[in-house]
Amino acid sequence: MSSHLSAQVARRSRRRDIDPAEVIAAALELFLQRGFAATRMEDVARAAGVSKGAIYLYFPTKEALFRAVVQAGVVPRIEEAEAEVANFAGSARELLSSLMHGLLLEFWDTPSSGIHKLVIADAHHFPGLAAEYFHDISLRARDVMVAIIRRGIASGEFRDVDVEYVARVILGALDQQAVLRHSMQAHDPEPLQPERFVDVTLDLIMNGLLK
Repeated sequence: MSSHLSAQVARRSRRRDIDPAEVIAAALELFLQRGFAATRMEDVARAAGVSKGAIYLYFPTKEALFRAVVQAGVVPRIEEAEAEVANFAGSARELLSSLMHGLLLEFWDTPSSGIHKLVIADAHHFPGLAAEYFHDISLRARDVMVAIIRRGIASGEFRDVDVEYVARVILGALDQQAVLRHSMQAHDPEPLQPERFVDVTLDLIMNGLLK
């Protein structure tokens, strides 16, 4: 157990009340440290400073707890992106830049950005959860990107391209960096600079899409 997690346990050890948000935060930290399969509900309860029995009152299964982690950390970001696409008044180019420089960079700076790597790592062991995540998060993210590209084509900003697969290519690059940030980045002699990565990615996208 990390020193940070040990300190959390010490601070909460005498508490009897349950704050679901703190349980979710403790679960996310343990899931990212150990993986979903290796994390036990009693480990989460201990880290959150509550009893194992009490945690089951809010989260009857570990799968239910994982869904709560996704709901708290990832779903709001997708909803924000969907809302921005629906309400943005500028060009498609400005919309894509706004999403990547704002929402994406903010999300990458949170522990929740590691959930994607977590799902991939345990996808074969928990195919049901992987399928739920894919439909609830990945497909919605793809729909957002598809909507932006189609908007750009309709306005005359972008070339007529294979929209579905351009969206897959863009999201594939972003997903890969999200995974690397929570796996191999510690071994990179030149760690990723998120702002620079977004600038270069946007440059490549725009030079590929703009008429």
